Order: sequence, then structure tokens, then C-alpha cells
Amino acid sequence: MLLVFYAVGILACLASMYLIRRLADRHRITIYTCPVKGCGVSIQAVGSSDAEMDWLRALAVDHSKH
Repeated sequence: MLLVFYAVGILACLASMYLIRRLADRHRITIYTCPVKGCGVSIQAVGSSDAEMDWLRALAVDHSKH
């Protein structure tokens, strides 16, 4: 019985950690700026997926696209 209690406690901790991480990822703010001097393009991404972040980074870094 004690083993079941510990197992449930560990599962509850793991679930809480997972939810906290997901919430933290949603509030992650990333800013990409164009490296060309004098260009004022800056892209701010909040809670984007990794694929979207890669696309936004490529867009901000490639001066010919904006």
C-alpha cells in the first residue's frame, strides 16, 4: 500500500513539472533582429513552436526577405 502511495505521489510531481514547463514555454519571449547595420527589423516571438522559431529567425536574418 505504501508503494502505491509513493507511486501516485511521484506521478503527481511529474505531471506538475510537465505543466509548469509547458506554461513557462508559452511565456518565452524571443527577439530576432536583422544583423544589417541601419535595418530596424526586429521580430518578437511569444510561445511559438520550434518550427515557427526557425522560420522567424531565418526571416529576420535574411535582409533580402524584408
